[in-house]
Amino acid sequence: MKVKFGMMAIAIFMIAYIAHGQNITFPHDGLDRQYQIHIPEELPESPALVFVLHGYGMDNSQMMSYFGWTELADERGFIVAFPNGTIDKSNNHFWDVNYPIHKGIEIDDDGFLRELAIHLQKMHGLNPNNTFVTGFSNGGDMSYQLACRESETFTAFAPVAGTMMDSLYTDCNPVAPHSILLMHGSDDYVVLFEGDMDNNTGWGPYRSIPEIVAFWENVLETPEMERTFLPDIDPNDGSTVRLDTYSSTQHNRELWYYLIMGGGHDWPGLTGNNDINATLEIWNFFDSLSEDVCSEADLDDDGEVNISDILLAISAWGDPYGVNDILMVINNWGLECELPNGACCLTDDTCAYIKSNECEAIGGQWDGPLSSCTTTICCSNSEYDECSDAMLVTNGATPFSTLCATTSTDYFDDSLCPNDWLGDMGADIWFSYEATCSGLLTVSTCNNATFDTSLVLYQGICFNKIQVACDGDSDNCSGYTSHLETQVTSGESYLIRLGGWSASSSGAGTLNITCE
Repeated sequence: MKVKFGMMAIAIFMIAYIAHGQNITFPHDGLDRQYQIHIPEELPESPALVFVLHGYGMDNSQMMSYFGWTELADERGFIVAFPNGTIDKSNNHFWDVNYPIHKGIEIDDDGFLRELAIHLQKMHGLNPNNTFVTGFSNGGDMSYQLACRESETFTAFAPVAGTMMDSLYTDCNPVAPHSILLMHGSDDYVVLFEGDMDNNTGWGPYRSIPEIVAFWENVLETPEMERTFLPDIDPNDGSTVRLDTYSSTQHNRELWYYLIMGGGHDWPGLTGNNDINATLEIWNFFDSLSEDVCSEADLDDDGEVNISDILLAISAWGDPYGVNDILMVINNWGLECELPNGACCLTDDTCAYIKSNECEAIGGQWDGPLSSCTTTICCSNSEYDECSDAMLVTNGATPFSTLCATTSTDYFDDSLCPNDWLGDMGADIWFSYEATCSGLLTVSTCNNATFDTSLVLYQGICFNKIQVACDGDSDNCSGYTSHLETQVTSGESYLIRLGGWSASSSGAGTLNITCE
């Protein structure tokens, strides 16, 4: 079985939506505030509670419908609340974080979210230490505000494309500082990466992202930083991800900073960057904060704290294990731990969120702890993967996917592509076409693929074919997509080979063919 792990990208954020549920009224400070809640059918004994806050001009139904939180909650077993902000004079929902456009409006959003969290904790018997909050844009601003003012209620925060207004930055003094994950694009055109202390954009003075990172590094007392450049899974999204993790040996607090280099005002995995899925990354961050001692002492993740953990620590002494890890193993010797779940690809190409031993027992392939079926693509083979299995096509549009394809060994010659390069023709698929005209044949993925495509056209059949045309990156096509034109003869057989720049360049799109 071949298992391909990749991020599920949504190219366009849909403004129109269908709500998953109904708003529930929650009176606060003389106003009827509203929220929606998603409670999975199966939950652990004391599940976490995650608040998800919308951006300015959005509402809670959009956050519930499109950001993947309900699906992930069903898989991982936690409760998600989607509160609504109030409506301003422009008929936009907002969170009151001291924007000048809301001058004179005083909404107690801090109190509303605090009281709603306490209410839901009591109603559903939840552990107050596992109540988290995340938000996008204006919701990210609000997440920072709660981190400063409501640290006794919420125990971790994850603002995405948000900022700290200068007034908040100056006055922020959390009673109980908690771990923070933040994501921001270097090319964010709405919430500027470099900040806007002169209020040129009209949202009020706010700090730069590097200033905010330095601020929380100081507040959380997390001076130890490790930098990682994450894999560029989608080379066509125009961005890459750098992760800086700040920690401390003296405090159980962490700061995770995802810099989306080249990223805009986006929720990664939904729009913009496709190298990570923000929803999954945030939940894994929240979930990691509640790991028990047993799971930490079980260094090899086999479900038991025993001699194998000691041997692992010795074999990797100094990087990453040390004396404290040995002592943790000894102090928890003999404990049997609950193994973590992860994505398991089954023999029928479906995915199950189960433990590694359960996956092995049924002949599946496991992708490790915290991997998710929402971002894992399972496939044992690909349709049209080899020339002999070529798909019959004619003129018009044909949807395709190369996500499960392997790389064929058939010859190709990129010297036949003027001023262009085909790369490796990785993860390729094949189409069989009979010319419907004696004239100009056009084969194109131009602006219609999620990855760097390459096209090769052969005349003939699989065991007797001659390359007649090719194209790697067309000048007039975005995302390194392709467009080739060549003269053909009516009734002749042709083979179209569609691949990527490399074996990791795969995705989906539409193949367009015309003959005239």
